Amino acid sequence: MVLVAAASVATAQRDGDSLHWQGFETNRFWDNWEISAGGGNTFLQVSQKWGSDPGKFIDRNGWNANIGFTKWIVPVVGMRLQLDAGEFRNYSFDQPRYGSGAFRTPYMFVHGDILVNMSNWIGGYKPDRFYTAITYAGFGYTAMSWTKKSAGSYNGEYAFSSGMINKFRLSPQWDLELDLRSWLFAEKSLPKQIQSGGRYTFATSISIGVAYRFKQRGWSPAYSQLDVDGYIAAIVGLEERLIAGNEQLSTANKEIATLRGENESLAADLERVKKSKASQEVIAVVPECVAFFAIGEATITDYGRATLETYVEQVRDTKGAITVVGYADKETGSKQRNEQLSKERAESVAAWLMSAGIDKGRITTKWVGDTEAAFTSPDTPIVNRCVIVK
Repeated sequence: MVLVAAASVATAQRDGDSLHWQGFETNRFWDNWEISAGGGNTFLQVSQKWGSDPGKFIDRNGWNANIGFTKWIVPVVGMRLQLDAGEFRNYSFDQPRYGSGAFRTPYMFVHGDILVNMSNWIGGYKPDRFYTAITYAGFGYTAMSWTKKSAGSYNGEYAFSSGMINKFRLSPQWDLELDLRSWLFAEKSLPKQIQSGGRYTFATSISIGVAYRFKQRGWSPAYSQLDVDGYIAAIVGLEERLIAGNEQLSTANKEIATLRGENESLAADLERVKKSKASQEVIAVVPECVAFFAIGEATITDYGRATLETYVEQVRDTKGAITVVGYADKETGSKQRNEQLSKERAESVAAWLMSAGIDKGRITTKWVGDTEAAFTSPDTPIVNRCVIVK
């Protein structure tokens, strides 16, 4: 059975002049898995005989055992594959024909469910929460009555499931679970001895068990308000540096114009330069350029592309060397991953510069991983997820 779940992603909203991000980093495939096992009571209720079933209520309760595998996509949404097996017990509605004894009907129910963690959805993600309420709904297949001793003969039907899991945290690895479940299926799949004549029937079960969570067990916030504020402050600071650099460039160009006029008055030197076919090099003062990246990414953002385009316009007609240095923040990721990530960021920017017309021979590419900080102020990891071009 194939399960498909839609995972929510980080969202953004404006509140006055502040920018707020909410959400969590996407986990790897083998992170946030659970395996659960339990057992308890099951009860079968046919659709058209409610309140009038023969036999004692206590005698119509069977047993069940179950095992499940759960994958959480985000702290709120997960998916589960579960096998539930047990025994229904019910009396016949036509006792003169089938007798007055209770019929025992073994069953197996395989189903896939979409899980919604209501506690995390309503109250926010808390890794040490003692009690968690999880609702679910799903679809599966029920098979029953395949033994010689059970009522009827083998039969099965598709079924819809729903329920609620009550989790009680015992440790970072273990949970105690109380699972309240029901499933609806066609009555024709039941043995004829206990059919009531209705179209549908449903079963309920209460099981208690344990669940084990595999590593990685927790979730890391993708963004915090501190990160966002630091990001915005860094952008403002870089814009101010860019303005100051442009002013320096304008002053330098004026000085170049003055020097060019003086050189023109030296006719003899100019004639010598022309005969030797030497080219006059234009000296330009070029400011640094910074391209920021999202966490764990090496793809150039729209803002980074805008700053790089301004930089290329300033250096396109110059001949000086260009150094591209990639950085990664040390607060997230391993040292090896940050080394590779800073390399990918530097190479991404270098490739973009060449595609914009900068000669490859002018560009030197370096990367320092998280061993060096691109900026020490503001003190936030997001400003070190960048590439500096100078």
